[in-house]
Amino acid sequence: MKVRIHFFATLRLNLGVASMELELEEKTTVGELLKKVSEKLKVDICEKLLEDGKIRRGTMILLNGKNIIHLNGLDTPVVDGDLSIFPPAGGG
Repeated sequence: MKVRIHFFATLRLNLGVASMELELEEKTTVGELLKKVSEKLKVDICEKLLEDGKIRRGTMILLNGKNIIHLNGLDTPVVDGDLSIFPPAGGG
């Protein structure tokens, strides 16, 4: 299956890419996908998005427009389409 990953805000700036496409095996979870993205980009994005193995507060990950928090979190099975990643917002 083919998934297009879109990066937003500071994540996009830090990675230097707006999006990428990956070919995945069936039954890949969002958590596994994040590890594959980290390997491909040679940057640990999990460090920026997760805390104690859970989605960091303020982080939003959408699979085909649906927030994975309302699905099965990091255990949500990936399907063909788009994964959009918004890092926690900060500032003051």
